[in-house]
Amino acid sequence: MEKVLLKDIVIPAGTVFTEAPVKTERFGSGHFETTIGLTKDSCGSVNYCVDDPELKGWFADVEGP
Repeated sequence: MEKVLLKDIVIPAGTVFTEAPVKTERFGSGHFETTIGLTKDSCGSVNYCVDDPELKGWFADVEGP
């Protein structure tokens, strides 16, 4: 299953990034991730648990072929 983002996400300058844990455990379903590039040689990822009711209207299912 895939989800599509319906609104822009803006990460303001000054946002502090902390070191990611070596291991991440996720409980339940509804976790989706995408990779974003900052330059041609770097990238990062964004992960959301889209089952949060407050995110209604932010994501939609991607329709298959």
